[in-house]
Amino acid sequence: MMTRPTIRIREWSKLSPEATGDGALLRGLRLTADDRELLAELKGRSSLRFTELREGLSISVGPHIGTVSLTGLRIVIMPKIRLDNLMRLVAYAFDLSDLTVTETRTQYATADEGLIDLLGVSLLRAVERVARGGLLPNYQSKSEDLATPRGRLDMRHIATHPRRATLRCSYDDLTVDHRINRVLAAGLRLASYVMQSDDLRLDLARAADRFFGDLTRIQLDTDRLRAVLEDLDRRSSHYRTALTLIALIHQGARLGEHQKAGEMPLSSFTLNMNMVFERFLGRYFRETAPADVRISAQDVRSDVFSYLENAGDWKQPTIRPDFVFRRRGKVVAVADAKYKNRHEHPPFSAELYQLTAYGLSYSMAEPREVLLLHPLATGEPHRATSLLFAPSAAKQQVRIRLVGVPVDGLLDGTVRDWWPLDPPRWSWPSTGVSSVAKSPPIFVGHQQHGGR
Repeated sequence: MMTRPTIRIREWSKLSPEATGDGALLRGLRLTADDRELLAELKGRSSLRFTELREGLSISVGPHIGTVSLTGLRIVIMPKIRLDNLMRLVAYAFDLSDLTVTETRTQYATADEGLIDLLGVSLLRAVERVARGGLLPNYQSKSEDLATPRGRLDMRHIATHPRRATLRCSYDDLTVDHRINRVLAAGLRLASYVMQSDDLRLDLARAADRFFGDLTRIQLDTDRLRAVLEDLDRRSSHYRTALTLIALIHQGARLGEHQKAGEMPLSSFTLNMNMVFERFLGRYFRETAPADVRISAQDVRSDVFSYLENAGDWKQPTIRPDFVFRRRGKVVAVADAKYKNRHEHPPFSAELYQLTAYGLSYSMAEPREVLLLHPLATGEPHRATSLLFAPSAAKQQVRIRLVGVPVDGLLDGTVRDWWPLDPPRWSWPSTGVSSVAKSPPIFVGHQQHGGR
């Protein structure tokens, strides 16, 4: 199978054909019709952008990581945090309590392939755990014409077809060929197409045939996945990790429709780190908040704007800050989470307008506290930054504070005392971890532990 040259690019960065190193691979490169078709699928779903220049291709990416395989090139978008910590972040954010975090060094060389193959390895292990315990059987209602009676006889059908040698019977059959197992099989087959490692793609396809080869094949879609996850109960709860991984892969994966014989299919997998970062913080805040603090996530309010006239019958505008902090029932701060390198990307005007509107929309003590949460990689310094909105014509004031979240340290346990309010408290090991630990590390080694 023909291999493609690989370009590695960091999230929130650009690469042009004039650049040295990996940029040289972009010189003289052109997109094919199949490439454009696949990239059109990514528009609106990913921040990855390609620009065709006279000198070749230019690539830019925002808060997405993943892998994109085009006709003549493979792009791996790497996160700013370590890959093993990235898997911990995904496991914690999506509550994958039985996910064993995969080492970046595996037989599939996933450190070279990026996040998608780490998810694929984790999916393969999760499905193997399910299969070792035996696939969950369910009763399926069937109606068939049988030579010997079984279940309930359909007397009306028998009376109207007296000369038949068979009997119409309705019965319940205990089988593993039902929705949840079919979704698992379809997820394995999808993953086998979008992985970058040849060996991993083969092992996923083999697992689908070995464990689910006799099951009815289905087409995977978002509604079917959502329904299966919502219907999990005590008997099927051990399927949750595998199904959640499939949902993540399905959400971020796109396949090209055309594939030449002997070549890897055109494919892409991108993960929105804004979404993962927000979910991570939501769970962390719930588990580590002081006893007198309550946090509301995605606090939707439609009472901020009111139409005085609305001839066009437009929809009522709403605001939706990521987090609202309440102490003893009173709002003390509003926060928005943005997965950006704030050292290189300071807040721009539109973000400041949004944050100011959030601050003015809640009854708080002056100045009204609004936090802009962003990730910090290991050793990256936290630069205290505050901006005051205090127009002379108005009494209200909004203080916008930039607050760095030490993601790596929280995930591996080297930072134990972090909380965004009053003011934020934490330290990297180089400056001495606080002796008063507010919460235990999220992970120890490769096993997940809950917060307080």
